[in-house]
Amino acid sequence: MTAASRLLLFLFFSLCFSSCSGIGLKSPGQKKFGPDANYFIALKLLQAGNEKEAAQKFSACAKKGSFYCAQKSAQELCKLGSVQERNAACLKLIQKFPEAQNLLIAARQLYSANEINKVIEITENLDFSEVPNELIKIRLEAMKKRGDSRYRQELFDWFSLRSISKLHLEYYKENLEIDFEKAIYGIEDAPSANDDIDSLFDDAADTDTAIKSSERADNLEAGTLPSLSPQDFAINYRILLYQRNYIPAFETTHFLLDYIQEGSLPVRAQFFSDIGKAFLYGSQDFLTNANFFRASAKNYAGSEAEYYFWFYAGRLFEKTHRYKTLEKNCFLSAVQSAGSAAQKDNALWYLLNSDFQNFTNETISSINKYCREWSDPAYFDDIFSNLVPVLFAAGKFNEFGSLYRNLDGLASPEITGQFAYIFARLCEQGYASATEEEIKAAYLTAIKNGNHIYYKILAAKKLGYNLEQIKKVIFNYSEKYGGINLAAGFKPDTAAENLLEGYVKFGFPEQVYPAYMELYKKGISAESSFHIAEFLNKCGEENNDYYVQSIRIASRAALVSERELSSEEMKLLYPQGFSASVENWCKTYKVEPAVMYALIRSESFFDLDIKSHAGAVGLTQLMPATANDISRRVKKPDYDLNEPDTNIQFGTYYFSELFRRCDNSYLLSFFSYNAGITKVRRWLQSSLIEFGKKQNMPHDLFLETIPYAETQEYGRKLLSAAILYQLLYEDSVSLVNEMVE
Repeated sequence: MTAASRLLLFLFFSLCFSSCSGIGLKSPGQKKFGPDANYFIALKLLQAGNEKEAAQKFSACAKKGSFYCAQKSAQELCKLGSVQERNAACLKLIQKFPEAQNLLIAARQLYSANEINKVIEITENLDFSEVPNELIKIRLEAMKKRGDSRYRQELFDWFSLRSISKLHLEYYKENLEIDFEKAIYGIEDAPSANDDIDSLFDDAADTDTAIKSSERADNLEAGTLPSLSPQDFAINYRILLYQRNYIPAFETTHFLLDYIQEGSLPVRAQFFSDIGKAFLYGSQDFLTNANFFRASAKNYAGSEAEYYFWFYAGRLFEKTHRYKTLEKNCFLSAVQSAGSAAQKDNALWYLLNSDFQNFTNETISSINKYCREWSDPAYFDDIFSNLVPVLFAAGKFNEFGSLYRNLDGLASPEITGQFAYIFARLCEQGYASATEEEIKAAYLTAIKNGNHIYYKILAAKKLGYNLEQIKKVIFNYSEKYGGINLAAGFKPDTAAENLLEGYVKFGFPEQVYPAYMELYKKGISAESSFHIAEFLNKCGEENNDYYVQSIRIASRAALVSERELSSEEMKLLYPQGFSASVENWCKTYKVEPAVMYALIRSESFFDLDIKSHAGAVGLTQLMPATANDISRRVKKPDYDLNEPDTNIQFGTYYFSELFRRCDNSYLLSFFSYNAGITKVRRWLQSSLIEFGKKQNMPHDLFLETIPYAETQEYGRKLLSAAILYQLLYEDSVSLVNEMVE
């Protein structure tokens, strides 16, 4: 037996005894991988330090493997051997797989090997608006190094054809940075981003400030820009906007416009987007600027600049808080001059939002008028989310019925389902009017539309569905989400599945999640996706990161499933992580385990190390100050909030106290956990007044009156998860009763 054979035999047995190898799981991963197996064996050989044997296996797979395994093998070969061998492998890679990601791999290698001409050759004819910024950056560095005459033009194209990024700024600072503001103003101290633009030209109490302001004004009027070409000016102008130096950008915009009008610079969308921001945030003279933009829109009629002038004219009129008709007319003109569906939706959003700021009957008319013009219904979901409490406050309860019927098929399914459910509940409570059949139809609409389990469960409960019927409603993700795999005759991408299943079969958990996120939209079957999630779930016993990744993959698998899900698959979406601690502390503090599993999943996705921007720590996302208070109450002065059992103990205790203070209401306790009990009590009192009640406010309707969409969604998410945990592990949905009774 050769050394290589002995090594392969060792690798085989090591897989068999690894708890994270995937061996023994029932799945398509048990099938033979054919030539693709060479890729996974090569990875194992690399781990064992056998680069020569690994290269042979990678080469074999690159020649005969399926698409993704062959591509991965070709990419790995670019890392092996001498410089010359790596260079040659890169050229073979892009010859067979010319995608941008592979061009980037090749460009990195060839540039590091000082193959400057080859870098330029392989990156010819790049689409600067689409390819990775790093690939363009490498090309530009190579061109500069060679002294290529096209360098300046392509540099300008990179800075003017797409949004400025951190990579742009990095390149600017390394190669282009000048004292732009000094070049413009001709003095040492240019205005900072924090200066008040109006104060720059007012009489100043400080003599020096007055002199410098005068010098700036004189120099701007002189219109001189020493040693700056139009393209250099444009690049520096864009950097100013990216760094939010709005005042100097605003003051120098006329130079940019002059260059464009005289033909020294092309008409490019990014310029006019930046100009809009400069006027919006760099000056307080909103009315004058709005009128300037209106006039400019007419001057640029028919060009891609027209849309930006109309759009920002509307934004500027909006800032005045006075000229609503002019504001709406400008947004409407932006809609009509939009060059893309995204631009049109953006202008429509602002057009509708201008009506929502002061609710009238015209608000509803605007929705009905423009809903047929938008392209992405989900883009407007926040508009409707904000409209819900407004309708409640205005007492326009019947509008929920007319809106859900008029918007069915036009608004997002989520909004249609939400409005249908609210209307049905308002009718039952006597605040809106409809027949029994119309109420039933509204509940059925809530069940059939959107991806929100919350409304589906509540509607199913109101219709008297039994547990099996409720499971059918929830587990039928294909109907619920309209997943991307639902096209007739769906066929999975077997090459993509082979790569993912190979990582499972051969025990490479670290490779699974990145590959899945890259490939899941290609067409991964539910069977394969959930097998992968099961594998990572088991790997979570050794590394909690894999446990978190398992939930994320299961969640995405559900979204694109081509079939109804099973209970076991649903449990991968809603696992009982850290069960020993959860069950123990829930028993100690008399909290429903389903509630704590839901809270942990929603707050942290079972991620041990997560820390929020606000400073909340760990599985239950407790603030340190809250934890300190709890430690005194539970007599545990020495504690580590990052330790799972302690975090779960403190979080469960805290929730139990909120539950007691919120009259044993899970929903109010969830809200209090998120926003504080004082705010929740104030919101509840306000809702009682709106509905003319003194007590017994239905909790599902109370949720809709909360003035913060984020808080509303928190309540829906937590309650939905808690009910699902009950359904999956206890065969009950008793938590629903609090909401609808």
